Amino acid sequence: MSFFKNMMASIGIGSAKVDTVLEVSYSGIRPGDEINGRVIVTGGAVPQQINGIELLLMTSFIKEVNDQKVRENAAIARLPLRTAFEVKAGGKEEIPFRWQLPVTAPITAGGTQIWLKTALDIASSLDASDEDYIKVLPHPLVGEVLEALSSLGFHTREVECKYAPHSRYGTSLLQEFELVPGRASGFGKLDELEIVFIPSAAYVDVLMEVDRRSGGFAEWLGTDESRISFRLYEADIQRGRTALAENLSSRIRSCM
Repeated sequence: MSFFKNMMASIGIGSAKVDTVLEVSYSGIRPGDEINGRVIVTGGAVPQQINGIELLLMTSFIKEVNDQKVRENAAIARLPLRTAFEVKAGGKEEIPFRWQLPVTAPITAGGTQIWLKTALDIASSLDASDEDYIKVLPHPLVGEVLEALSSLGFHTREVECKYAPHSRYGTSLLQEFELVPGRASGFGKLDELEIVFIPSAAYVDVLMEVDRRSGGFAEWLGTDESRISFRLYEADIQRGRTALAENLSSRIRSCM
């Protein structure tokens, strides 16, 4: 019977299970905030050796493969929780954790979803995992910039993480916000804004591409696009949303 149970556990039947329990629902956490919870490992029909447990902060992104856009999953950050141990048959192990989200974590918006994946590496068996979706709100500085753009009449059309393997910002994934101007915004000459934010504790770097409505050869040659980058400090944000909106408006109009 023991041989049969071991064989079944090796293919995942009657094997150890893992479940992550978060202290709260985390339906509104921001980059840089802390997540608290515990990982519960429940033994199966036989004792099993666990090689390790880790938490992964996951998202999906768009990548071009053979001129086609495909969606893939990637780990933004990893938190090792425990090294090798044995879980007894029917036993239970609880591992508490506290984890600070990276300040550059993407937000939950558009096509971007964020979730915690708990990975249980089981020796000589199928690995077990658990997934818990969380809602990540914008970094406070990023949120203020988006609100200021909204006050200028821009609306978010799409939000996606893009694969950027040669990025110099310490990450191969960049979240891109695609915004379009409203009819009464005063930016009728623009087709769209594409913005990437690189936040830190005291400032946010803004990478902006301004696409003008031109058509013809300008669009074909790519001369209808202008790219600018600038840094906004917390002091710039603290001057108020009106002043921030004027700052952003001036930068956008310089590209029109």
